[in-house]
Amino acid sequence: MKYLRDSFIKFKKDALSKAFYDSLKYLIFSVLLVIVLKYIPVVKEWLKIEFNLTIWSILLISLLLVIASFLLSIYLFNRKLKAIQSENQIDNLTGLKNHKALELELVRIEKVRNTKEEPISLILIDVDDFKKFNEENSYKIADNILSKLGNLLKKDGRITDETFRYFMRGDEFLIIAKKTTISNAQLASERKRKLIEDSTFKVDKDSFNLTVSCGVTEFNIGETREVVFERLNQALQKAKKKTGKNNTKIII
Repeated sequence: MKYLRDSFIKFKKDALSKAFYDSLKYLIFSVLLVIVLKYIPVVKEWLKIEFNLTIWSILLISLLLVIASFLLSIYLFNRKLKAIQSENQIDNLTGLKNHKALELELVRIEKVRNTKEEPISLILIDVDDFKKFNEENSYKIADNILSKLGNLLKKDGRITDETFRYFMRGDEFLIIAKKTTISNAQLASERKRKLIEDSTFKVDKDSFNLTVSCGVTEFNIGETREVVFERLNQALQKAKKKTGKNNTKIII
């Protein structure tokens, strides 16, 4: 959050400085141009314009240039703001949306959940025995595997899906499946689970295989996200307790 705030302050200073600098630069250029054109008969004849350099014309030009520069600085600031916000909501390792973006999306869903009746389901995916994987391999390899897994989930997502890395240093991924009933979300979860199980993740010359456990529930109308996530985590824990893990459990 400090990075975001500092970036805003720095760009605000830079944008305003640039606006004043550009205004002064354009003003001087315009005044010189008017003076030059005033004494070139050929140009006056071609443009059919009588140049009368007065204090009012200078002020008008100055005002127009200041307004143009101010509007330009607002445009650049808003574009930079969106870029910073987007960067702040992306997980650097996987390229997926991060936990901050997830919180914002859940707040939005919670607000509209009472007015929209279309089904929304959640799928929570956890890599089986990833702590043991970390201990047996280096953290560099583990991070590489998570990066590849995130890319796999991103490619497998439907247009109605939003995929997030659940926590910054975690091995859990959450999918918000919009316009999706819990039964269809269960099918989607099983497809993803099987896809991961059948995939081989290569890091340098080594190959690795993973399995995942999945919890699925539906975001019912009128519910808070705390209630939904308590049920979602229960579904995931139920899946992880099965011998061999590598399965999907739902709680309605």
